[in-house]
Amino acid sequence: MKAENRKSKKEKFFSFFLKWSPCFFLLILCVAALGFGTKLISPFSIFSETISKTDFVILVKIRLPRILLSVICGALLGGTGAVFQGFFRNPLADPGIMGVCSGATFGAVLSGLIPLSAFSFLSHTTFFAFAGALLSALCVFLFSKFFKETSSVTLLLSGTAVGTFFSALASIILLTHESDLHSFYVWTTGSFNAKGWKEFSTFIIPSLLSLVLLELSSRHLDVLVCGENSARTLGLNYGFVRNYVLISGSLATSCAVCSGGIISFVGLIAPHIARKIYGPLHRTLIFESMIYGAGLMLIADTLARTVVSPSELPVGIITSLVGVPCFIAVLFKMGRERG
Repeated sequence: MKAENRKSKKEKFFSFFLKWSPCFFLLILCVAALGFGTKLISPFSIFSETISKTDFVILVKIRLPRILLSVICGALLGGTGAVFQGFFRNPLADPGIMGVCSGATFGAVLSGLIPLSAFSFLSHTTFFAFAGALLSALCVFLFSKFFKETSSVTLLLSGTAVGTFFSALASIILLTHESDLHSFYVWTTGSFNAKGWKEFSTFIIPSLLSLVLLELSSRHLDVLVCGENSARTLGLNYGFVRNYVLISGSLATSCAVCSGGIISFVGLIAPHIARKIYGPLHRTLIFESMIYGAGLMLIADTLARTVVSPSELPVGIITSLVGVPCFIAVLFKMGRERG
């Protein structure tokens, strides 16, 4: 009996450690990332009375908000990737699958034609990007309403069509305004450069709301694993789940894109890492995908601002260099399983 109790305690401890250790390591990464950059600064010097004013500004006003933004952006992408992969039952689904990234890009490009000073509370480029992302999600949502029995495949095709449409509009604008090509390039490769407390305070509330909504979808997605028809037989309201996933995923992706630009592969790779370690149950998978997505994004951003210091690489380039081999590995795994 005592042996069984000891075994039970060990299992509980191992389960607790396995679930929360990534959070602990993420915190360590955040502290370490504070010290890296063009100038190496001890993150603990912020508590020292002898810290210079310049170092204090670098740590608190430049690096800290950037680190928090990258963590939130990665968590949003990782969580959305896990939800979309579960809903579409497709291991290659990612946050951009609903055309939200293309809508955000269109909004960002369009903002160059409409210089408005009315949006003083927020960069009008970010405002238009956020509006474009939500517009894209709304188009997919309204388009799906035309089908009484909307399947995940129909939503997938709708998102692809809407995304292609907004990409075409963005291309038309850029071809007629070549001076905006550079800013468009920076946007599409992703960057947290020059992002501070202003951007953080703008997106923290909708981002946290998105993370909560994504986590609450886990119960429905675990039922949906058996297939749409079987899930309906078990009493699942598929229409509600479809709308819920579409709204929460689109809001999360919108916040992520507007805080860091279009960053590929984080939302695709993080769920695969979490699934390999924690299994397919979404009640654990979604949360862990958020943590691993945050960690991957933080590492990528730290490398982006240190590898070619004092210059800086777009963070999307770093994630693509790491993500492409992982993507190919996933394809090979799918091929072996089907073979």
